[in-house]
Amino acid sequence: MDVREEILDYINRNELTGALLLTGPWGCGKSYLVKEIAKELNSSKKAAVATISLFGLDSVAAINKRVKDEYAGFMLGSLGKTAKKLSKAFKTVAKDGMEVASIAAEGVPGLSAASRGLSSIMDYDIFGFIEVKNTIGKGEKERNFILVFDDLERSNLTKKDLLGALNEYVENKQIRVIIVADEEKIESEDYKEYKEKLISRTIRMAADYGALIDQIVEVYSETSTGYKAFLEENRELIKQVFSESKSFNLRTLKSALADFERVYAAWQETEIATANMKWALYTFAAEMFVSKVPTVKENEDNKRNSALLLAPEEKQYVYRGKKQSSFYAFTKWISHGEWDKELFIQELHEKYTEANRSPLERILQYSLWSLEQKDIDTGLPEAIGQAYQGKLSRRNLIYLLTKIHTLRELSVPLPCEIDYTRMEAGLKERNKGIMQGTIDEPPCNTFAMGDQIDEEARPFYSMIERMDEQIAAWESRRRFIDYLNGESDSTSRFRRGQYLEEFDDELLRVFEERYASASNEDKWEYAKSLLGIAFDSHEYSTEENMNTTRSNFEKLLDWLVSQQGNDGITLAINKQFIQQLEDHDMMKTENKQ
Repeated sequence: MDVREEILDYINRNELTGALLLTGPWGCGKSYLVKEIAKELNSSKKAAVATISLFGLDSVAAINKRVKDEYAGFMLGSLGKTAKKLSKAFKTVAKDGMEVASIAAEGVPGLSAASRGLSSIMDYDIFGFIEVKNTIGKGEKERNFILVFDDLERSNLTKKDLLGALNEYVENKQIRVIIVADEEKIESEDYKEYKEKLISRTIRMAADYGALIDQIVEVYSETSTGYKAFLEENRELIKQVFSESKSFNLRTLKSALADFERVYAAWQETEIATANMKWALYTFAAEMFVSKVPTVKENEDNKRNSALLLAPEEKQYVYRGKKQSSFYAFTKWISHGEWDKELFIQELHEKYTEANRSPLERILQYSLWSLEQKDIDTGLPEAIGQAYQGKLSRRNLIYLLTKIHTLRELSVPLPCEIDYTRMEAGLKERNKGIMQGTIDEPPCNTFAMGDQIDEEARPFYSMIERMDEQIAAWESRRRFIDYLNGESDSTSRFRRGQYLEEFDDELLRVFEERYASASNEDKWEYAKSLLGIAFDSHEYSTEENMNTTRSNFEKLLDWLVSQQGNDGITLAINKQFIQQLEDHDMMKTENKQ
């Protein structure tokens, strides 16, 4: 069955017997298909198709308002876009039978906008007087008005009220209504009964992702000349990375393809060969999928219908990073939403301009099989030296650990000794700078399995793995210090429920200084903010961290007790603060589990 042709047949037929339901599993392309059909029909003026999401609409009135707004948008066209043109629209629309337009027209005694208490023409609700019909326009320009309601299963209305409201458009206004939903997600007992009264035909859509991806590429509207052709040349690679993601998320794929156009444009500005650009596209899409956590688990029917699923034994993202196609500029963009074109071009030159590649860079960035002996003899000692000094990022350290292990497994002689204890010391020094904000540690999406590193390196690798949680806690720490110093964007208290690694000596010092000089109102807020922070999560804090927090809480208690003065409110705040600190969970046990 050609789903597209079936939908067009429903739209174009003369006889209307009820609504059309397009159903299928989440991610199979239902919404994408109807929006593409709507776009084509609206552009060609063959029909006026309004697509309305029911997600979040919690009343029949809200649905009717959206329908009326959409209808008015078609009726007014571009006149409904700006306030400047809307005043003219009142008089223009009157020619189509809208008598209310004369109310706001100039020169009508007793009916002017001013006489009705309206300060301007924009205060008048023209849409409130538009009658929604099953056609738009007149004569040769007349076309059918079609309603598409998406996300039926996500509406907050009861299915009885919702389907009853939609039935009004079919039965009373003779408007063709297309409903898009995943019936498997509808649990209402009323749904089946009222569905039979409203829906005359149901089309079930299977997940033919290959065809959908072909269509996404075919209709892609490029900004950079040649990008669409590039996508067409690599559509099989695009299908592969989508298949390997097992996410069934076409939105993420479309976002990846659209975003990568900026990469394509930047690459084209350089003189660097584009032979590896396809691998960069694959890696970028893979990292986009990795960054997204699926919110809906696909049902078994969808999995059986998909022609693109991997066999269980196949490896995920087999080409990720191929030909040095992993870029920190990608990670930074995906993680923080910041596209750094200059950084990307710099990385391009570093990766693909061989003359500029040092043995150190080749050791840290190239695959083992791309190395020469001189890279090992010169680059490996330099890399290890930088690890001892805390100059290597987590990603570089993981690459280094796996290379050392593989070289040893291959019995390749190492040009220097390896001391993992010194590497740990170097990383601890680096972490101090990361915590203080003087070192910008890039995100790390690189991991190693236990059998990919030396056994004696595994405690060090565990330390690297734990840094994700530590960095999150350190960012919270910096925000707390900014808040205490009055440098936060918000004047409200530090958001409760955040995790800090520990209440360290610097935090104690800054807190006491700010608290001592603060107004009573700020004292109260500082106290509540500190008490609302969690210092006891084993995910973020070690027992050593917790012991530091307990020790500095004791010091803070002693300091608060020593604070005297004549301000009764200050003394009352201090008293309550002391009591709550003494009752704090951190103070109740020396070994909280």
